Amino acid sequence: MVLMGEEDMNRLDFDICYQALQQKDPSYVGSFFVAVRTTGIFCLPGCPARLPKRENVDFFKSAAECLKHGYRPCKKCKPLSLPGETPPDIAALLLALEKAPETPIRDQNLRERGLQPATVRRWFKKHHKMTFHAYQRMLRLNRSYRGLAKGKTVTETAFAAGYESLSGFHDRFKDVLGACPSAVAQTA
Repeated sequence: MVLMGEEDMNRLDFDICYQALQQKDPSYVGSFFVAVRTTGIFCLPGCPARLPKRENVDFFKSAAECLKHGYRPCKKCKPLSLPGETPPDIAALLLALEKAPETPIRDQNLRERGLQPATVRRWFKKHHKMTFHAYQRMLRLNRSYRGLAKGKTVTETAFAAGYESLSGFHDRFKDVLGACPSAVAQTA
């Protein structure tokens, strides 16, 4: 496909690109970038932002071309990020969870890290099919299960996992894993 930014841009290609933009067709991601003259922003073809007027757009083959022409990347579709790439702030959050899964990270802690809880929830729902807090709980329970399977006591495991009471640990473990923690400890 020949795109604007090249000398021999033809009308049909502009029409195809604009139609893909109108339809927010994700199959065109990687084929072209759209730059909006009135905002100075460039986007991916499937960007959820409002459709710009036809006379206000340019199409480019690469993000480098967009940047060279003075456009900045869209904050919604993040055209400079690789598809499926974990954003750096989420990656740092995952690393913190990995290092200390027993320490619950609440909404206030997310805000202190400069993260919006709703944004974190949406990312986890999209990529892990559960909220961030559910992900944390599963991580803690997974670690607890492994501790019990290695012969640790229920009490030792519960408090090491960050639970404040044995009854809370027992209830959560049984609800999620379908077995009592003591049953798992006995089979170890």
